[in-house]
Amino acid sequence: MRWALAAAALGGVLLFAVQARGGSDATPPAPPRGTALSWNAWSEGLRAGAPARAAERQTAPAEDIDVVDAHWMALTMWGEARSSGEEGMRAVGHVIANRRLSGRHGAFATDTVSEAWQFSCWNAGDPNLRAMQNVETLPHAGREYRMWLAAKRIAGEILAGRSEDPTGGALFYHADYVAPRWADGVPVVAAIGHHLFYLSAR
Repeated sequence: MRWALAAAALGGVLLFAVQARGGSDATPPAPPRGTALSWNAWSEGLRAGAPARAAERQTAPAEDIDVVDAHWMALTMWGEARSSGEEGMRAVGHVIANRRLSGRHGAFATDTVSEAWQFSCWNAGDPNLRAMQNVETLPHAGREYRMWLAAKRIAGEILAGRSEDPTGGALFYHADYVAPRWADGVPVVAAIGHHLFYLSAR
């Protein structure tokens, strides 16, 4: 096990060095599986554009969820739907969970949310990406930070199986002010916050 962890840590260091040299704004890579990170340790790694340092790794919380998955889910929920409040963020979180459980979008939430062009908040140039990278530095008295705390709580509830899916199993959604081609003729199963949700795509 120690050798596997050492190899994973070395791989993370090499990946960070390559990214630092290229100066890319791309989505940071998902961290190695098998160890959990605290919320703050992972957010520091995200701002740096690489997984958190090995010295910052901690054990998972008592509810035994994968903290890395929870953090990426919470960031995506916050980046995509904080303007829709807790209900909107919960709906986005369940789409992430539904996609992961479908077996077609990665085994972990980190894989699911980092799929190219699937969650616009992770697209290079999206203003939400910069906001997500600095989410822990938001003024603690403001609404944005309160929504971030709510996103973390909701992500934990979803991953622990303590949240009811308000989308009815949706795998896709889009903002209600756009009309993507993939949604043409596909029935809407839920309208929550500023998003429309679908079971399938055309």
